Amino acid sequence: MRTSLLSAAFSSAVILAGSHAFADVTVLHVGDKLARAYLLKPGIHRYARYTITPDGHRNAIDVWSREIRYEVEDGRRLLHIHQQWDEISPATVLIQDSWFEPDTLRPLTHIKRVMFDGKTLIGGYRFLPDKIVGMDELADNSRKGFLQASAEPTYNWVTDMEFLQALPLAEGYTASIDFYDPGQDAPDRYTYTVTGSDKIAQADGSAIDCWVVAHSFKSDKGSSRFWFAKKTQVLVREEATTPDGNVLVKTLLNPEGGDAGTETP
Repeated sequence: MRTSLLSAAFSSAVILAGSHAFADVTVLHVGDKLARAYLLKPGIHRYARYTITPDGHRNAIDVWSREIRYEVEDGRRLLHIHQQWDEISPATVLIQDSWFEPDTLRPLTHIKRVMFDGKTLIGGYRFLPDKIVGMDELADNSRKGFLQASAEPTYNWVTDMEFLQALPLAEGYTASIDFYDPGQDAPDRYTYTVTGSDKIAQADGSAIDCWVVAHSFKSDKGSSRFWFAKKTQVLVREEATTPDGNVLVKTLLNPEGGDAGTETP
């Protein structure tokens, strides 16, 4: 989602293998190898997004496609996450391309393209250890000269679904993650906690066994929950409460005919 999500205070620190922790909170740092990065497999997953009003009305927003690719760029194998939102009203297409080092999801670059009314607005960013900068070499980049300082290397928040999929989700697991949504609020640490298990019913009568991951928006702006399939850790559903009392839902769609190879939960 394009919304910002929860932070929490932490207590006394101990050292864990490959990461630091405050009590039972695992503190992840950019460059750490993610325990289940092997679950990020090439393929496309599509989601329908809609809101539920307090009186029970459903309002469709868009269809959101997320594709994972592994490609060779400048002689090295990189992870490429390509996203496309096809919005209903107003008719807008949003495309975001994010590049990473595999296994760690260290972010490298992020390019956002918004197409509306025959125009395209481009915003390109490069992630560095102590800052995020505009990609001055990118043609028509509206964010040339952009600079956002970062107290520590930060992860790309636009790909939180894939990032959480690569973590060792288990009962009670809590992670502190420094996230940044390019061009938005400054980088900050946020906590995500596995609060339990649940089953998501399917149309054929079966159910997907899921981990439920929760966190809250900052400044009392609501909360969010994710349902990740235990087998693949693919996101099946997400619900977020908003300040106006609506619930924003994202739900996984069935693969389409051309999606050969896409892993299902």
